Amino acid sequence: MVFVTGATGLVGRYLVDELLRNGEHVRALCRPQSDRQAVHAFLAKAGTDDARLEWVEGSLHDGLFLEEAMAGCQRVFHCAAMVSFHPKDAETMMRINRDAAGLVVNAMLHTGVEELVHVSSVAALGRKPGEPVHEDVPFEDSRDVSQYARSKFAAELEAWRGQEEGLRVLAVNPVIVLGEGDFSRSSSMLFTLVHRGLSWYPIGTNGFVAARDVARACTVLSNQGCWGERFVLCAENASYQQLMVWMAEALGVPAPSRPLKAWMLGAAWRLSALWERLTGRRAPISKESVENTSKDHRYATTKLEDVLKAKGVDWAYEPVQTTIQTTVPAVLNALGPVKK
Repeated sequence: MVFVTGATGLVGRYLVDELLRNGEHVRALCRPQSDRQAVHAFLAKAGTDDARLEWVEGSLHDGLFLEEAMAGCQRVFHCAAMVSFHPKDAETMMRINRDAAGLVVNAMLHTGVEELVHVSSVAALGRKPGEPVHEDVPFEDSRDVSQYARSKFAAELEAWRGQEEGLRVLAVNPVIVLGEGDFSRSSSMLFTLVHRGLSWYPIGTNGFVAARDVARACTVLSNQGCWGERFVLCAENASYQQLMVWMAEALGVPAPSRPLKAWMLGAAWRLSALWERLTGRRAPISKESVENTSKDHRYATTKLEDVLKAKGVDWAYEPVQTTIQTTVPAVLNALGPVKK
């Protein structure tokens, strides 16, 4: 039996599918309001038998509940997290990302569950000018670091604390994750914007990876005993323009063709912040979110392949364009046909 948090999220549903396909019995944590039916529909569409999937309702912030829920499990996959670049969410993100990770670790130590696979983020790693981000670049705080990055770094510290106290821990640090999920949130919103006919594209570059590959990496690395390591998960580095062209081609809509210059983004987040103050409604963009899309982020992609190759396991990422093509039917099902 394995225990999964965040099972109804983008990575979580793919991880549950991967674990069930591998013959595991899965106990998945969810909140009472979580959309479990979306996970069952996802599994049914994939042809995966969900008879070995067990749900437990509760809170990540209840340590005693976590101990009861993970009793009898041999491994924990901690996927639950909050992604936001809105300044008002900073405290909440720390509570959900850092504090909950600490409670998961404590519950494991108290119940004797020894193996933790922690789904972190490349946001928890540092940046060195002139070189791609890799696993050994230490995190450094500065005024340019997002609150989300701080919360994910703090969460990963809790995971490594667990290792110091006796757990076997590995962390995966995915870049921007693409796949079938809630297309009104996080990275999945990119599909929605292109579906709506957005004509502008950010000028930055980033790394992208399929949610299926993140799930697969979690299972393969843990089954191969790659404890005490972290792994950047990146299929490809690409510009946002290229990514959105691929999305537009798959959706059958015109591709965004107008670059969003830095000064435009600066004006946009300031106007958005003013709109929030005047209306009291949550601004759709923030300073952190727009600045991130105008930067040139690149990531090293070789450690995962090299470590697995040394263990006799071949690894190949799914091409990002393939990920987009296989996700588009779910986009159209959720958002409806594109407007011609």
